[in-house]
Amino acid sequence: MNESAIDKGRIDPNSPPREDSVWATAASSGLSWQAVKHMIMDLATNRNRTGDFLGARADFIQDRVRALGLVFAAIVPLWIVLDFFIIPDRVVFVRLAVLRILCASLYLALAFMGTRPHNLQRAVFKLTTLMLLPCIFYIASRFALNGDAPTSALMVYSFFPFVIVAQLAVFPLTLIEAIVLAVPAFATLISVEFQFGYLLSMAFVGDLLLLFLLTGLSMWASMSELHMLLRLYRQATRDPLSGLFNRRALMERIEEEVVRAKRHKRTLSILFLDLDRFKRINDKFGHLTGDEVLKAFARLMEEQLRKTDVVGRYGGEEFLVVLPETDMVSAEEVAERIRTACATRPVSDPENAVVHFTTSVGVAQLREGETTDALLTRADDSLYRAKESGRDCVVLAA
Repeated sequence: MNESAIDKGRIDPNSPPREDSVWATAASSGLSWQAVKHMIMDLATNRNRTGDFLGARADFIQDRVRALGLVFAAIVPLWIVLDFFIIPDRVVFVRLAVLRILCASLYLALAFMGTRPHNLQRAVFKLTTLMLLPCIFYIASRFALNGDAPTSALMVYSFFPFVIVAQLAVFPLTLIEAIVLAVPAFATLISVEFQFGYLLSMAFVGDLLLLFLLTGLSMWASMSELHMLLRLYRQATRDPLSGLFNRRALMERIEEEVVRAKRHKRTLSILFLDLDRFKRINDKFGHLTGDEVLKAFARLMEEQLRKTDVVGRYGGEEFLVVLPETDMVSAEEVAERIRTACATRPVSDPENAVVHFTTSVGVAQLREGETTDALLTRADDSLYRAKESGRDCVVLAA
């Protein structure tokens, strides 16, 4: 990976911040309009999501799809008993019974469809299928009833579009996802009512307004669930000061990346970074200024890294960066860019005194057959040698 490739994957300082940056900024500086705007965008799209959160949400969605699939697979056939009493035409009754058994079988197949952990595309596919199944069943059942069934039967089946949009409330979805998934329910209702000539009736207008209302409530519940999931995720994985991964989440991610690098026989490097003489900054300028230095350093590192890189606060003023598919030479280039960028990011104390900071960096590349602990130890040793060499420098592991 050369420098141009690294630059291509960097985050533009003028672009919307990554998910962790947005919420760390909001928490530390008060809810500025810029932060609020990004929070709204957080609930509207997946644009600023980190890969690990998207993976966690994918698992959550797949679990919910499996649960609903099992529930509907059990409930749909039981409705045959109700059909027996409200549909006098035995031929129509048999048609609907076959449709229900087929639909239940599809729900069952969806529930037991193979799960791919952390795969958002698979999760979206299963959720879309879950939403389309009742749409298809509703259209087929209305045609099976031929529009001439008793009013009681038509009334029972007219609830289906509302059940479809109500499913949205079960899943943590963005605004755009919820709108897209609600479209089939509206299309189904409109197309069926048009086919049977009810499109201009007051009953249809009432049903449409009710469907809009229920969709709005379901979307609000869905986005509220997404917001709650985001908060729980951040509390469990993020350092509250810097917004980066905390140590527990960081160690989980580096272990995953080491396993992935070994499985696919790819390079992997890590950086151990330590802010030089940080205690002196705290003693001279105060802990609040020290916190500002930590936050400025965290943002600086993110700007120099790709979205696929992993960065977290290891402890105190120590940070760890994981660089997948990166050899020692490229990792050293990244470390040097971070080190030299520190000179451009001084912070100010409450009395507007300029506070400069520097960092020392240890770099290590994963060896064949090496454990995660051994890799961390070599990077830590190189960081120690950087501190011993006078600080503000990059040292490569042997």
